[in-house]
Amino acid sequence: MAEPLTSQRADKYLHHVRIFKTRSIAAQACDKGNVSIKGQPVKPSREFRVGDIVLVKRGELELHLRVLAFAPNRVSAPLVPTLLEDLTPVENYQRAAERRKQRALETPNPHEMLTKPNKQQMRQLREWWGQE
Repeated sequence: MAEPLTSQRADKYLHHVRIFKTRSIAAQACDKGNVSIKGQPVKPSREFRVGDIVLVKRGELELHLRVLAFAPNRVSAPLVPTLLEDLTPVENYQRAAERRKQRALETPNPHEMLTKPNKQQMRQLREWWGQE
């Protein structure tokens, strides 16, 4: 029987608990300084231990996570709460959602700029122009 893990690499852990989609993306986030413990940036090879409080910046969202346990492989979403505790304040989620909405209003989707308007967009343009 295998012994339970007492520590795990930062990039592996963040991938296993579904913070990042791939391990390489988790390693890039560590290299960019988006992952820290006690204000110190974390390298991908840094060992996480039980009880560590990790700060992860992912786009507009800043996550505060407490390490509870480790898994040898990536776990399914329902099992994630057994491996980490989410300490992120609700305000962080709300602020991130507001920023995403604001950014969507300010900058159009690049795909929308390259194509001609669809029926719904044409209707909205006509209303805006005052034709209907």
